[in-house]
Order: sequence, then C-alpha cells, then structure tokens
Amino acid sequence: MKSVVIRTTDIQKSINFYEKIMGFTFDSMISAAPGKQIAFLTDPESGGKLELMYNERGKVCRTGSVSLTFIVDQIRAAEEYLTTNKVRILSSPKTIKDGKKIMTAVDPNGVELDFIEE
Repeated sequence: MKSVVIRTTDIQKSINFYEKIMGFTFDSMISAAPGKQIAFLTDPESGGKLELMYNERGKVCRTGSVSLTFIVDQIRAAEEYLTTNKVRILSSPKTIKDGKKIMTAVDPNGVELDFIEE
C-alpha cells in the first residue's frame, strides 16, 4: 500500500487538522483539474502517506470509510490532547485484550481515528 486517500468537502480544514493536531507534514498540493485538488501529507513517525482529495462537485461517501490507527505512548495524554483541540471522541479510552488500551475519535471528514496504547 502506498497511501490512504480521504475525500473531503473542506480541504483546508482537513490539512489543518492533520498538520496541527495529528502531526503530519504537508508535502504538496496539486490541482488535478478545475475544482479538484489533492493535498499530500506524510506522518513523520511512520513515513505513512495521506492524500486529501477535494472535488467541488463530488460528494463525500461516509459508508464503508477507512479508519486510521495510531500508536500512542499514553492513551490518557492522547485523550487530553484531542479534547483540548476540540476533536470529537467517539469512544473513551478502555482496556481490551492483552492489556492494550484503545480510544476512537473522528476527523473533520467523519473518518474514524483509533488510538492504541500497547
């Protein structure tokens, strides 16, 4: 897999979220066609690539969306950070099998973000 693509209705809001809150690095943006933009970002920790795609005539499909998983050192610190930045948390931290802790939040496009403390 080369990258994950998220379709968005507000590309600047999505770029801001992934840069300022999630710590991704903005690489570049192209205009694929009139009314179509693609922003490229990288997660400096994992090297994972993210593409944010905007089409002014397109619709964002939320059904069957992907979810992104992030490994964190401290789940409570991650919860506090997200709450401070007004990120909506869908599922508060809880302990699951093998003592792992998990929490689920959501990005501005409705994409689920899972945070796991191992």
